[in-house]
Amino acid sequence: MNILLMGPPGSGKSTQAALIAERLKVARITASALLAAAAQGDSSDGRMVKKTMATGTLVPDEIVNKLVITRLGQPDCATGFVLDGFPRTVPQATALAQAGIHIDGIVELILEEAELLRRLTGRRIHEPSGRTYHLIFKPPKNDERDDETGEPLLQREDDREDVVRRRLTLHQTHAESLRGYYSERPDNRPRHLRIDGTGEPREVSDSVIRALSALMPERGAGPVARTRTP
Repeated sequence: MNILLMGPPGSGKSTQAALIAERLKVARITASALLAAAAQGDSSDGRMVKKTMATGTLVPDEIVNKLVITRLGQPDCATGFVLDGFPRTVPQATALAQAGIHIDGIVELILEEAELLRRLTGRRIHEPSGRTYHLIFKPPKNDERDDETGEPLLQREDDREDVVRRRLTLHQTHAESLRGYYSERPDNRPRHLRIDGTGEPREVSDSVIRALSALMPERGAGPVARTRTP
């Protein structure tokens, strides 16, 4: 089964990708990991990736597409995969289709904006050591101070509420375009499952697996829990 996992920043997408891939015994393909590995190499693509990552700009689609599509052609993907962080845009989805790679199911994690803000704006760091905290999930012993040094903790620029809101808006724009692209596919349109992303990671992955069971006839169509159809 070939699965595309979608979700906004803070939805736990990477955690779920790992859990789903493990439970279905399929490959997990993460675009960011492929880019990081490419940046360590000395190919022309690798040098371009390293340069763009260093300047904070986006890696060109043609390079990302090539890395992901090449990875999907490896033997461990023959029985299925979970795509994490790709495709993010319609051109990337189009590149997959043109390469003959079919998506069987789209799993989209759904959370309220308030919950996403709670998750994303609570992170704090101790810059000299790199120690990280979260005001809700991993709070420091003393308010906003490092446990070991007592020095003030900082909030990263991209964890500020105004920046997080912009990131969520950008995600929603891309997600709407992807939903439209896949819903209008004339051939083999993937089943789109929307899963409540709140709760403990294992509980969410249980809901995903139950929902996916409807796409796996050999395993029987089990009940679909905590889902909403688009």
